[in-house]
Amino acid sequence: MKSKEIIRDIIEDITLGKYKVDERMPSESQLAIKYNCNRHTIRKVTENLIERGYLRRIHGGPTYINSLPSNHSLNFSSLLELYGESSVTSKVVKFKLEIATPEICNMLKLDEGSKVWSIIRIRYVSTTPSHTEETFIPYSLLPDLKEEDCLHSLLHYVENSFDYEVSHAIKNISAIKLSKKDCEYLQLPEDSLALQIENTGYLTNGRPYEYSINKHRDNNITYYAKR
Repeated sequence: MKSKEIIRDIIEDITLGKYKVDERMPSESQLAIKYNCNRHTIRKVTENLIERGYLRRIHGGPTYINSLPSNHSLNFSSLLELYGESSVTSKVVKFKLEIATPEICNMLKLDEGSKVWSIIRIRYVSTTPSHTEETFIPYSLLPDLKEEDCLHSLLHYVENSFDYEVSHAIKNISAIKLSKKDCEYLQLPEDSLALQIENTGYLTNGRPYEYSINKHRDNNITYYAKR
């Protein structure tokens, strides 16, 4: 298996409770046998999971399972890691190719009159809406994007379907009053308050690949989103 696949499998085992908090991880040799790979690959996987906070290592000793924050405001990829694929679903309520507004052109560093994919999705954990995502993506970057691709992680789509590599994101978090439509999406009373997270994602060449506005049902959260 590739290291990315092993990482996702171990994270799913941790979040589903197959590995308990403070439990000692299997050895590199045991994991190498389980995943049919070499110990160097397992070492890279372990270092990645330590960096992301899922594991901790006692200096010169074994590796243990870390506890995760109890409340989260997460992107779709992190929701999958936390709750598992069977519990997280999406609904696409808008998928349209549009001429970008001046504001969106500025956020995505596009020329005036450029086309963007305009997408609105609702993310659910079990049957409860977690947050809405309004996303704008340059058409020139992903001309073959389809509505069904938006049911999953667009970050994974960008990285796995092309030679693009995501570098970082800049986020702005603020408190807002939800619109009537957003209240309907999130199944909340009218004029409810929420946390809004604006996100601009960048590729390693410095080009913005998405601008998104996420509105979260919970208004008291700990933000946890490592890569």
